[in-house]
Order: sequence, then structure tokens, then C-alpha cells
Amino acid sequence: MLVGGHAEVRGGPILLDDRVLIEGQACIQGEILIEHQVEISGRAAVIAFDGNTIHLRGPKVINGEDRITRTPLVGSL
Repeated sequence: MLVGGHAEVRGGPILLDDRVLIEGQACIQGEILIEHQVEISGRAAVIAFDGNTIHLRGPKVINGEDRITRTPLVGSL
């Protein structure tokens, strides 16, 4: 696991496991599980809101302006 550049990792719990690379100005926020060869770079963001969990399992490359978010479904409120 490597976090470098100006990347932000905040909130939690956050699990980063098995060859995860976060660099550039990437933003990881909320309850996030990232494992098995995932690379997040550039200005990409992975954001979980309101107690939801996002689980990314690789191999994956998320870069540039990519955004991954999870918000509650309207019908479940």
C-alpha cells in the first residue's frame, strides 16, 4: 500500500490492502475497502456518504477525473 503526492485519505474506517496505490490529488473519503491491485491517481475520487460502504477489488485503475460514489437510494429514506 502506498499513498503519495497530494492524495487525501480521510473518514473511515478505511481498509487498504494488497498492492494499493493512491497518488496525485486523489481523494478517498468515508467507509472504503480497497484491495488487490487497485491504482487510484490523478484527481480521481472515491467517496462513500452517510454510513454506506464502497468495496473496490482489483485489478482496477481509476484515474483522471473519475468519480465513484455511493449514496442512499431515494426509496429507502
